[in-house]
Parts: sequence; C-alpha cells; structure tokens
Amino acid sequence: MSPGNSAKADSMQSSLDVDLKYADPMAVIKLERGWQRQICDELERLADQLGGPLDVNLCKTINSCLQAELPLCHRDEEVLFELMLQKEPDNTVLAACTGQAISEHAAMQTYVFELQEPLSDMSLGITPGNPDTVGYMLRCCFEGMRHHLMWEDASIFRGQTWDIPTVDMEQLRLAMIRNRA
Repeated sequence: MSPGNSAKADSMQSSLDVDLKYADPMAVIKLERGWQRQICDELERLADQLGGPLDVNLCKTINSCLQAELPLCHRDEEVLFELMLQKEPDNTVLAACTGQAISEHAAMQTYVFELQEPLSDMSLGITPGNPDTVGYMLRCCFEGMRHHLMWEDASIFRGQTWDIPTVDMEQLRLAMIRNRA
C-alpha cells in the first residue's frame, strides 16, 4: 500500500469531530453514511494487501474506526428510524424496513467482533496465519456493509432525495448528542 492510501485512512472525517450543537443532524447522518462507504473502501484495500506487506497504520485506523464509530453510526440511524416511525406509525413498510435495518446493524457488529482479533494482530505487525480466511472475513464485512447501505438508500432513505418523513430535528440532535456521551 502506498503511503498516500494510509494517509487517506488516517484523515477520514469522523462524525465524532462534528459539533452537534450547531450541525444539521441529517447532514451528520449523511456524513456517517459516507464514512461507512469509506471504511468499506479501506477494508477492501486491506484485503487486497493480504499475502504481501501490510500497512500497520491502516490496520490500526480500521480497527479503531470499526470499534468506535460504526456502532455510533448505527445508533444515530436507529434514533432517526424511531423518529420516522413516530411520524408514520401506520406505515407498515417503513416499520418492516427499519426493523430489518436494525437487525442488519446487529449482524454487522458481529462481523466487526470477528475481525477484532485479526485486525488487532495486524495492527501489531503480525501477519495472519491464514490470509485467505482473513481476506474472506474482510470481504464479507465490506461487501455486506455496502449492500446494506445501498438497500437502506433504496428502501428507507428513498434514493438520493432523502425523501423521508419530517422528523423533529432538535429531538434527533439531542439523541445523537446522548449517543456520544
């Protein structure tokens, strides 16, 4: 991996750096979704490195991001889903889609848990004993995340227009601040 790619991973904008007192909560959720797409790209780069020299800094960054930020992104989305359902309590399609999304968030956290040990080892410069298995695990994780994000875009966020029910932005902001406490 070139040093430029590692620098990119280190410079990924974190939603933890956003001051939610002043930020648009929906803009933060969009930022988080973009961040999740970036982490998928970084996981794919890491998978492509297996069998050769590993970028230890990339491994550290990915491991840290998956442990700290991915659960936060999921919690923020789940608060939004709850508020959306409050605005449309009779929308059974929305209820089914958000329920499925929450279930998939839990599944992704399982993938992340399974990756914690190999990523921690690689962060210390330890080459995986079975790079094919670790590569498969990385690919399952990033491909699953990409598929999930596309599915949420189509089913919940209703495409590029983000045509979602109007929610109380102050309530969303306060819940997102609590998620960071």
